[in-house]
Amino acid sequence: MKKLSLPPVVGRLLACLAGGVVLAMMVGTQQGSQQDYGLSFREAVLDVRIVWFLLLGLLVFVVITYKDLVTPYLQRPGVRPLVAGVLVLIASFFLLTWYDPLSDGKFGAFADAVTGTPQIAPLARAFFGWLWLVGLIGVPVLIAVAIVLRVRVLAWVAAVVAVVVGVLAVVADSTAGDFAGGIDHSFGSVVALLGFLVLAFAAGVVARSTKEVATPTEFLERVMAYRPGLPLVVVGLVLGLLSLTGATWLAPTGDNLTLVDTSALFEGSDLDGLSAAVLGWLAYVLLVVVLAAAGAAVWLRSKPLGLAAAGLAVVSVLLVLITLHGISSTAAEAGYGSGDGPWQNLGTGGWVLCIGLFLIGAGAVVAALQDVLPATAAVSSDAAPVTGSGRLHAAARSTTGRSLALFAVGLALFYPPTANQFWQQSLTTTIGVYVLLAVGLNVVIGWAGLLDLGFIAFYAIGSYTTAYLTGSLPVQPPSWLLLSPLWAIPVAILICLIAGVLLGAPTLRLRGDYLAIVTLGFGEIIRIVAVNNPGEFTNGPRGVATPVPHPVIDLGFIRIEWGNSSLQYWYLLLILLAIVLIFFYRLEGSRLGRSWAAVREDEVAAQATGVNTTRVKLLAFAIGASTSGLAGVFFGSQVGYFNPQNFVLNNSILIVAYVVFGGMGSLVGAIAGAAALTWLPEFLRDQVPAEDRTMWIGAVLLVMMIFRPQGLIPARRRKAELTGLAGHDGSVRPGIQAVPASEGT
Repeated sequence: MKKLSLPPVVGRLLACLAGGVVLAMMVGTQQGSQQDYGLSFREAVLDVRIVWFLLLGLLVFVVITYKDLVTPYLQRPGVRPLVAGVLVLIASFFLLTWYDPLSDGKFGAFADAVTGTPQIAPLARAFFGWLWLVGLIGVPVLIAVAIVLRVRVLAWVAAVVAVVVGVLAVVADSTAGDFAGGIDHSFGSVVALLGFLVLAFAAGVVARSTKEVATPTEFLERVMAYRPGLPLVVVGLVLGLLSLTGATWLAPTGDNLTLVDTSALFEGSDLDGLSAAVLGWLAYVLLVVVLAAAGAAVWLRSKPLGLAAAGLAVVSVLLVLITLHGISSTAAEAGYGSGDGPWQNLGTGGWVLCIGLFLIGAGAVVAALQDVLPATAAVSSDAAPVTGSGRLHAAARSTTGRSLALFAVGLALFYPPTANQFWQQSLTTTIGVYVLLAVGLNVVIGWAGLLDLGFIAFYAIGSYTTAYLTGSLPVQPPSWLLLSPLWAIPVAILICLIAGVLLGAPTLRLRGDYLAIVTLGFGEIIRIVAVNNPGEFTNGPRGVATPVPHPVIDLGFIRIEWGNSSLQYWYLLLILLAIVLIFFYRLEGSRLGRSWAAVREDEVAAQATGVNTTRVKLLAFAIGASTSGLAGVFFGSQVGYFNPQNFVLNNSILIVAYVVFGGMGSLVGAIAGAAALTWLPEFLRDQVPAEDRTMWIGAVLLVMMIFRPQGLIPARRRKAELTGLAGHDGSVRPGIQAVPASEGT
């Protein structure tokens, strides 16, 4: 009997349409029931929105079928910023909140309320009624047509329309919010404005560019090498202006006071003179002075000016922090607002100003540290750098890396206080802890190439060691061994080091899947021992007998006690993470790090060249385990209570996924992967039903493995293995070419 088969084109079309239906079901908020398993399917497909998803599937089908015809257009200048702008707009209109006082303050619910209220200004009702669709669909279509037909006039028209619609989004949202009243801290309209500005930039690129193929990497390199540190200064200036004008400084849930309002509130109060001056006039002066010094340092590429500007930025940030402490303490003593102590009842304004000042100073630091290029290296978009593409790439890469690192440091220091209590808790107990675990596992998997599926066991050992040393288990330690959680860190690290060696010793002859199975069994053994030991040591499935105490540092003249807020643990975590990263960064470039790379690539060849593979693999297990033990100490002291269910196999597999997702062998990649995949479920908490979160995370992983198998931020060698050594100009860059030699292979 002849087998019936569909033509490839028909099969592809059906697959794309089926994918659209699946995506419609994923996006929908409907859930099925045990009495009616088809409920969610009918709610997803028997609605007008299914048409949009089927059209999306049809678009994907056209792109795949006519790939050779479409690809040249997708490579033209302006396509990437066009896609980025559309994604930002989709996030703004369908994910973010536009009006907080509504129970569902997202764009759809707010738009229905605005269009149904005739008293609101016609402009606001027009935007929320139909004009937003013009911006979301019409502007990208205009830009796409301009890209295909190379019509510059059409691109300029699209840029103007994008800017106008973006401004109208902010104006309409402000008008509707003022009419409705209430305390609103949403930023959906601001993100929409950002998306429209990105679209305007895309249109400008289309109108100005004469190239057939876009070179975004080359463009970024030219921008970053033009004036090192300038992007950070610009971003810092924008944030500084926002903080001094419309941002809330005090009583965000009450009077919603801006800087001017806060200054007026504390006139004649007991607030110290320095803080009063910052509120009244000094904040403006500090921003101007730091900006002038940093701008001069960046423009003149002066190292002394850069260091001086950085010093001014540090002093300015300290003055703002003193002011925030002063106004929060004074307000609490006077019984104003909801705060009952320092650092409470504060808005985002002061913290945003700290970020802005920090970034401006960071730009000055980048300018001071950057190797000075001759003036001829500052090139236009049409000319090639006379200093050579290799030197331009090296300068841009150094500038970009430092800028991104300093930007991340600024956010890590001053963004968490602006988040609500839920996200502060998530930063410490979920994101921060798993970042530490991913960094440790990266040593075992990414550097040494040893697949470890039982890594969570060392996390459990560190947690239970902390509980024992602090007297939180049924079995009490001797009085001389009773320690505070911070002093338990060396003991927990030592025990986990020994446990890592005990695991590594019998598994030295195993590789690949066999090693993974053995480590998986080790993880399960530790968990089952913890469960089946009731009343003797681990207290069985009930977990610790009494909560693990919070850390305390008492030096007589100063006493620091954790536990009042999650922010205290966040900054403790930053210190621990900084120490670990510095140690591992030095370790990666050491002889041991090169030996790990050799073992990962070819253990037999490494042994033949004199590498002691037994010692190297044991050290990988031990050092990785020690980081997991450190995370266990932090976790145990922060949450207070835990039980064996916190250390199940699923968590081990998740940590492996974080390392692979971020980029195996890359320290920054491990951090990015853990942060992204631990943030995503928490973000989806308010976006999709709980049962659908795993499906969305799986979809993200699938897309990532298909389109970027090397990970978010891969190691240079890993990226070269998967994508080749050639740069954007087709040549092999010296930095990449030297990677194998630097790793000893």
